[in-house]
Amino acid sequence: MEPALLLNASYEPLSIVNWKKAIILLLRGKAEMLVSHPRQIRSATQSYELPSVLRLQRRVRIPRRRINFSRHNVYRRDNFACQYCGKRFAAVDLTFDHVIPRSRGGETSWTNIVTSCQPCNRLKCSRTPREAQMPLLNQPSEPRWWPFSASAGNLDDHPKDWRPYLWV
Repeated sequence: MEPALLLNASYEPLSIVNWKKAIILLLRGKAEMLVSHPRQIRSATQSYELPSVLRLQRRVRIPRRRINFSRHNVYRRDNFACQYCGKRFAAVDLTFDHVIPRSRGGETSWTNIVTSCQPCNRLKCSRTPREAQMPLLNQPSEPRWWPFSASAGNLDDHPKDWRPYLWV
């Protein structure tokens, strides 16, 4: 069965729930259905539209979470692209690069690490981007958490009827 997108009362994406949880939220009056799948589910006495997008009736306060700093999350933040030449690579062909080199006191943090291909990393060496005359395509920053950070950041991986409700 198809999963459903669960929105806060303010239309902010909260999570993806399975179809059973979606039906329970509807039957208990805790959510309203905004978009349904063409399929239906049936009980012994009734049939129900299968929800695709639900909105909670009351706003739920969600504390902002942080994304764990990891090699894979840095690659995802930088879209698996070298931040010097702009080419996309597979994860095995990418490396970390410290914008301010560790030899000069640079720390390993969201704001000092970028994704780099091996040739660009060797070319930059222990210099700053300015010294190496290799400007960064994007300034590194800590990514903002959103409900799909842990699953898929690519909107193409989700059903088309969710897209109006998803924003990055």
